[in-house]
Amino acid sequence: MSDTVEPAAPQPQAAPDAAPDGAGSAPPSAPDSPAQQPRRRNPFYLRGRHVRLPGSRRGMFALLLVLGIGGFAAAYTTVTLIGWTETADFCGRCHTMAPELQAYEAGPHKSVDCAACHVEPGVIGWIKAKINGTKQLIDVVLGTYPTPIPPPDHADMPSTSDTCERCHGVTRTAVTTLKTEIVYSEDATNTPQFVGLMIRPAGGDPFDVNRSVHWHVERTVNFYSTDPHAQTIDLVEATQTDGSVATYIALNKITVHENAQPDVTAIKTSEIKTTMSCYDCHNRIGHDIANPRVGLDQAMQSGTVDASLPYLKKEAMQILWASYPSVAAADAAANGLKAFYALNYPPLAQSKATQIDQAVSEVKTLYRLTATPEMKVTAYTYPNNLGHLDFPGCFRCHDGAHFEVVNGAVTNKTIPSTCDTCHTFPQLGQVTSLPLGTPPSTHTDALWVFNHKNVATSTDPGGQSCGNCHAKDYCVNCHSTGAVTVDHDEMATNHAAVIRKQGNTACAYCHQPVFCASCHGNEQVLPLTTPFSTHPQTTPAPAPGASNAPADVAPASPRASSPAAAGVLFPLRAAPGG
Repeated sequence: MSDTVEPAAPQPQAAPDAAPDGAGSAPPSAPDSPAQQPRRRNPFYLRGRHVRLPGSRRGMFALLLVLGIGGFAAAYTTVTLIGWTETADFCGRCHTMAPELQAYEAGPHKSVDCAACHVEPGVIGWIKAKINGTKQLIDVVLGTYPTPIPPPDHADMPSTSDTCERCHGVTRTAVTTLKTEIVYSEDATNTPQFVGLMIRPAGGDPFDVNRSVHWHVERTVNFYSTDPHAQTIDLVEATQTDGSVATYIALNKITVHENAQPDVTAIKTSEIKTTMSCYDCHNRIGHDIANPRVGLDQAMQSGTVDASLPYLKKEAMQILWASYPSVAAADAAANGLKAFYALNYPPLAQSKATQIDQAVSEVKTLYRLTATPEMKVTAYTYPNNLGHLDFPGCFRCHDGAHFEVVNGAVTNKTIPSTCDTCHTFPQLGQVTSLPLGTPPSTHTDALWVFNHKNVATSTDPGGQSCGNCHAKDYCVNCHSTGAVTVDHDEMATNHAAVIRKQGNTACAYCHQPVFCASCHGNEQVLPLTTPFSTHPQTTPAPAPGASNAPADVAPASPRASSPAAAGVLFPLRAAPGG
């Protein structure tokens, strides 16, 4: 036996693509062999490398800290962006929202985010708002948005208990407000009048807390209208204190007075039913477009505009209430004031050229605050239901033409419509006083305005029982309007002749245009030139050079001298004494 050891056979070289564990090449396998199936990558496999988790506690803590900071930053950014989308800064970035943003920034709620009023609380409300916002964004991108932007349907708004009543309580019935302002008439001298009244909780003692204007929402009041924005109301159902329901129907909806039940039924089955809420009166509280009448009165009072320029109030109102295709066209109309004075008052046009230029500049400024031609928004595009001076507002129901229906028959009882229903009688003059106290039983007489002369023997109530509540100027201010000289005995049978003889100026101190419109429709009856149009979006701008002003009303104007000449429908502006 040999002790020689034979050398070992050489080991085969591993293939270049051998497995990492050094195993030799596997023999060819069948097609279904697991060895040919693709290898699953490790979740931490990046570009051919394994990502190894830290092996120490310190390393794991550092990793978790980095991931936590990153997650927090991402969450904070997301929440911040979502919150930003609910602010005016975000909403106002679309040019379609320019009028609303401008009104919002000038209003009392400019510190309140949009979502506080427009988005329902909770996840569902948030999702609905984002879906609606996405639709609006698509409209902006595609250019399919409407002009002007329609106001939101109040039925789609959050409940007032989630919005208004979070800050404002409807039970604050004892609050009274003294309202005073200087109003300039639209006559040749722009006659200034001091107007004072007290917004009271209701009729009677202004400090009576048993009723308030808010009773409309403290009880259940339903109304019916064909207009989605309820600028005309055809039927009202008001729940009384005893639980009964009083029904009032509009005069123009009555077919047969003795049997109005079919009319009531037809309205209830075909028109939109709305239960009154804060929105129905405070409909523009967040986006109240500036009022050109108020703005011009303030400018005249402050001296920014020279109130001695003849017919300035009347001429400026025609410009500011009109509709124009562009700001440049509106500026051209404002420049027409210069032509007006050059045509009618040549010496004044030269001596007060600077004051006229200032008036033109202020009118241009006021127009930019009240209108956005790009969006077809004018001063009366969005009616304000709070009050009744420039839009129907309260007179949608309190117009003296909504009659109670009892047992199917129309009665002569109407929804209260006298001035003292919600406030004291407006007082006009250089000095005014407001009556305080509970009215005596004599004041409930429907004809007290005529019969009080049997008790008050003179305009000085001193020494009479009237003096307990009224001062002398209260009587004098009313008697100086000319209303007392109107022959009211003939008014019921031949009021047209009486008005032609007396003139209609005195009528405007007691009667509202809406009262006349219940019979006269859109016919101009009272001498009021501030327009309220039932079709404001289609109202054309005054034609250059057009004029139809009566010779005894105002001098010739290079523009349409009344809204009627410009195609505007009349009228619903109350006179200062109404």
